[in-house]
Amino acid sequence: MKQKLTLMLAALALSAWLVDAKEIRGKVTKDDKGVGGVFVSAHDTENRKATGVFTAADGSYTIDGLRQKDYRVRARQKGLNDVWLDDITAGTKGVEIKMTNATGWKLERQRTADSAFGMLKFDNSKDKLNFKMFCTYCHQVGTVPFRTPEQPVDWETMIRRMDGFGGLYRHSQKTIIKRLIDTYKDDAVDSWPKFIPPPAPTGAATKAKITWWEMGKRYESQYHDIDLSPDGRLIYAVNITKNYIVTVDTKTDKQVYKKFPRGSYGAHSIEPDNDGHMWVTMCASGQMAKYDIHNKEIEVYSSAEAPAKRGGYPHTLRVNPQDPEGLIWYTDAGRNSVFSLHPKTKFVKEYHLLSANQAVAAGKGESRGITPYGIDFSPVDGMIWYSKLNGNRIGRIDPNTPDGDIKEWNPPFRGPRRLHVAPDGIIWVPGFASGVFGKFHPKTEKWTVYDLPNKDNQIPYALNVAPNGMVWICGTGNDTIHRFNPKTEVLVTYPLPNRVSYTREIEFDSDGNVWAPTSGPSRHMETGYGAIIKIEPNDLSDVGGIKLKGYMPDRSKLTYEQPRPVNYNGSNAKLLAKIARTRLPQAYLNGKHQPYVDARMKNLTNQQKTRINALWQEQRKADPDMPNAGQSFVRIMEHIAKNRK
Repeated sequence: MKQKLTLMLAALALSAWLVDAKEIRGKVTKDDKGVGGVFVSAHDTENRKATGVFTAADGSYTIDGLRQKDYRVRARQKGLNDVWLDDITAGTKGVEIKMTNATGWKLERQRTADSAFGMLKFDNSKDKLNFKMFCTYCHQVGTVPFRTPEQPVDWETMIRRMDGFGGLYRHSQKTIIKRLIDTYKDDAVDSWPKFIPPPAPTGAATKAKITWWEMGKRYESQYHDIDLSPDGRLIYAVNITKNYIVTVDTKTDKQVYKKFPRGSYGAHSIEPDNDGHMWVTMCASGQMAKYDIHNKEIEVYSSAEAPAKRGGYPHTLRVNPQDPEGLIWYTDAGRNSVFSLHPKTKFVKEYHLLSANQAVAAGKGESRGITPYGIDFSPVDGMIWYSKLNGNRIGRIDPNTPDGDIKEWNPPFRGPRRLHVAPDGIIWVPGFASGVFGKFHPKTEKWTVYDLPNKDNQIPYALNVAPNGMVWICGTGNDTIHRFNPKTEVLVTYPLPNRVSYTREIEFDSDGNVWAPTSGPSRHMETGYGAIIKIEPNDLSDVGGIKLKGYMPDRSKLTYEQPRPVNYNGSNAKLLAKIARTRLPQAYLNGKHQPYVDARMKNLTNQQKTRINALWQEQRKADPDMPNAGQSFVRIMEHIAKNRK
C-alpha cells in the first residue's frame, strides 16, 4: 500500500511538472532580420512573476518552464522601442516580435544613471568623489525619476537628507544645487549629447535565464537585503521602510508578509543562523530580531552590549557556519564598533574599532561618520573582516582573542562597502565612490585594483564570491550585475530586466544561481515595485566579456587620500592637535549629544567653562569646515574636565 501511494504521489508530481513545463518560443526581428541580445520576458501578472531570456544571434528565443496560462510578453533592448504582446498562451510557438529604433525622448529615457551622472560637471575630481559618495547612497543620480525635483527648495531638501549620512564638502554644498538644476532640468537635457546605447550583450551573458518576483505595494518597495533557505526554495526579504519580512516560495510564487513588533524599525540586513532561523538588523531602533522559521514568530533584542537598551545603527550581519557557537557578527554604522551575539544566550560583546591614527596608512580618507558597514568571515581561518564606508578602511578581528587583536588598512580607493572573503581567504572589496573593485591579500597586505567600465560614473554597492571563486559585483549605476573571473581577469556583464534597479546584495544557491534584491527609492523605479531577482548563468565562460588589468594605484595621486588640512597656528596649536586625536567617551557614544554635554557642563567650574570656550573658538578658527563640530567640542570639554588646563 505504501509503495502504491509513493508511486501515485510521484506520478502526480510528474504530471504537475508536465503541466508547468510549457514554453513560448519565437523570433525577434528588425527590418526582417533577426536581432540578437534582445531580452524577451513572459509576465505572469497574477503571480507577480516574470521570466526572460536573451535572443540568440539569429533572433530566436525559447522561454521554458512556464505554467499553462496566458502571459504578457515583452521584448527589450537599449536603442530599440519596447514591444508588448498580450495574451500569449504558454505552449505557443512561432511568436514573432518586430522591433523598431527608439528615437527622441523614448531613447533618452533608456539612459542609465552612470551615463546621466556623467553629464554633471564638477570643478575638480575631489568634489565629484565627495558628491558621488554621499548622494548616491540611495539614488542613481541622473535617471529620469531623479530629475523630477526642479525647484531649488526640492533639491535643497534632497541634499540635506543625503548629507545626514556623511558629509558634503563645504564647496560641494555651496555649488551642487545650481549644478543639479543646470544639468537635469528639462531644457538642459535637450542639449545633452545624443545617448548612444551600449552594444547588445553577446556570448555567455546571453545564455542566462532571469526570473524576478515583484513584492509589496507600489511605492513602498524598499527591499534592502535577502537570504535563502538551504534548499533555495524560500527567499526571505526585508523591507527597511515598512518594517516587515516577506517570504517568497519560488515554487508556488506565494508571498507571506510578517510585520516586525511595534517599536522595531529599519529592517536592514538578514542572515540565517546555524539552525536556519533568520536574524535581522533593525538599524533605526538599534535592535536585533530573530525570525523563527518554524513558528513564524519574531523576537527582538537590543543590539548593544548590556545594560544598554539599544545600539547605534546595526547594519550588516554574517554567521560563520563553521563556528560551533554560531555567533552572529554585525557592524554598527552609528558607532565605531563591531558586535557579536550568541544566538542561544543572547550575550552581546562589543569590539571597539580603531581610531583615525591607528590604521595602516592612518588618517587618510576619513570623513564625517566612520560608518562600519560590510562584514564577512574568512572560511580559511575564521577571522572577521569588515569595512568602514566613510572611514575608508577595511579591518580584521580575531575572534579567538579577548580584545579581537584589531588591525585596519586603508584601501587605495574610496568607499569600501560590502566586502566578502573568497574560499581562498582573499578579501574582495567594492570601491563604491571610485567605480572600482579590488582584492586584498591578508598575508602580504598587498592590493590589486580593477576598474569597472565607465568607472568614474559607476557605484558598485556590493559584491560576493561564489563557491567556485567567481566574483559577482553589483553594477548599481547602470542596472547590471557583473561576473569577474579572478583567474582570467575577464568581466562578463548581465543586463537586468528593469530600469533603475538599485542592487544592494548578492547571494547564491546550491545550484549556482545568483540572487539579488532590486530596490531604491521606490518612486524612482520603473514599475514602483521592488523585486527579488534570480539569474541562472548557464554559461560561466569568458565569451563576450572584457579583459581587465589589475593594478596598484599611486597613493600620492589619490586626492581623496590626503588628510583634511587643519590650520592649527594659534597659541594652543599643539594642544588642539593632541585633543583632536583623543577617543570619544563611550558614555557619549551610547547616548545623545546635547543631554550628555548639558550634564557634563553642569559639574564644571566657571573657569573651566571659560577655558573650553576659548579653545573652542580657536578650534573653529583653525578648522571652519570641521565635519563633526559636536564631537570636536566634546573632545575639548572632556580634556578640560579631566586635566583642568
